Amino acid sequence: MNISTARHPRVRALPGILALGAAGALLLSGCSEPTAATESAEKPAAGSAITLGDPADLDLVVDGTLTVHADEPVWSPWFVDNDPSNGKGFESALTYAVAEKLGFSEDVVTWGYTAFSASYAPGPKEFDLYVQEVSITEDRAQAVSFSDPYYVSRSVVVAKANSDAAAATSVDELAELTFGTVAGTTQDSYITDTIQPAEVLSYDTVALSTQALENDQVDAIVVDLQIAQNVVLNQYDDLTIAGLLKDNGKSKGMGFVLDLESTLTPYVNAALAELEEEGTIDELAETWLPLPADVREYDQ
Repeated sequence: MNISTARHPRVRALPGILALGAAGALLLSGCSEPTAATESAEKPAAGSAITLGDPADLDLVVDGTLTVHADEPVWSPWFVDNDPSNGKGFESALTYAVAEKLGFSEDVVTWGYTAFSASYAPGPKEFDLYVQEVSITEDRAQAVSFSDPYYVSRSVVVAKANSDAAAATSVDELAELTFGTVAGTTQDSYITDTIQPAEVLSYDTVALSTQALENDQVDAIVVDLQIAQNVVLNQYDDLTIAGLLKDNGKSKGMGFVLDLESTLTPYVNAALAELEEEGTIDELAETWLPLPADVREYDQ
């Protein structure tokens, strides 16, 4: 599937989120001396600093290889040309930057496939890291481990241009509309908890909810800003971004998914903290996820 390489808008993560997580990542707690049989799978002892750069220190699915999975297809601006391995797009570039911090060259980063919903489902994982705009939630964190957040995205309302939905200026006016949603997503929660419209129709994918909007089965949908840009710029000429929703304080941001209680997690957090401190994450966001100046925010 061909994915547009057009660059799209971004909303930066909240200041200090990664730095705060880094403090906890750099010093690990441990309550007992690991046995020889379990030493390689245990965290460093209390007070030990995380040392990055040696894959031999890491408990991996395949020794010497960083196995990263994503769904199919993957979308711009997170990835480009439906190819996670090319280093283009925010999440592809970030993954390789994290891999380098961990001590992996590009040729030993192996990409594979896991369905999005399966990435955070209970059970052992066939990947070291999963990356595809996975929002960190308390429910998901019961079954998997998450890295510290690397990005906090805002949600927008997409509607048909020149429609009543596109003309709405407040959440109260949005509540009068019929919304399409993908069940279980953070956007679904925003619709039901904050907008509280009279009618919400659920679909299996964003593509199906967008098609329902195009077919006039719903008045509007709520998606991430970057997805919306791809939809209105590259897929549907008659759809528009109607407005930017205020943060309702419930988003914890996006993170890498790891197996539950993975000993790799503190190393990934330390890598993210270094990349944040060096300004690399900001640079990647400015390159791949620039924020447009003409998107209005709804009145509450």
